[in-house]
Amino acid sequence: MSAASVTVLPRRTPPTILVVEDDVRVRCLVSDELRGSGFKVLEAGSAEEALTVLEAVRVDLLFMALDPQGSGSGVETARRVGAQQKPIRIIVASADGDGSEDLDLGDLGLLIRKPYRASQVVDLVIRSLNWPEPP
Repeated sequence: MSAASVTVLPRRTPPTILVVEDDVRVRCLVSDELRGSGFKVLEAGSAEEALTVLEAVRVDLLFMALDPQGSGSGVETARRVGAQQKPIRIIVASADGDGSEDLDLGDLGLLIRKPYRASQVVDLVIRSLNWPEPP
């Protein structure tokens, strides 16, 4: 008998998504939908929390609802994250008049208008990260 040849492929780790939304119900809905699609999901309830997470953990994609209030706003956070050295994909959820018209994410990000369905977010994440990647 000859020994069978076995090829061991590297384990593919799902991308990590940070969902930033101050509305707990919406954040849970989007996070649950992403987890159901196989993504690793972290959550933050504010821009400040998001920056803390981003400093501590490698994140592949930031999904952030824009909050037009103050210096800790989603707009300012998205700008800071987009200007960082490490490449990160960004999807911002925006309502009319929240400052998103001045936000230039370049080729790093996409914009989704509120109201949206959680399934739309999953579709954008999959498209943005090209996941699952072909073997």
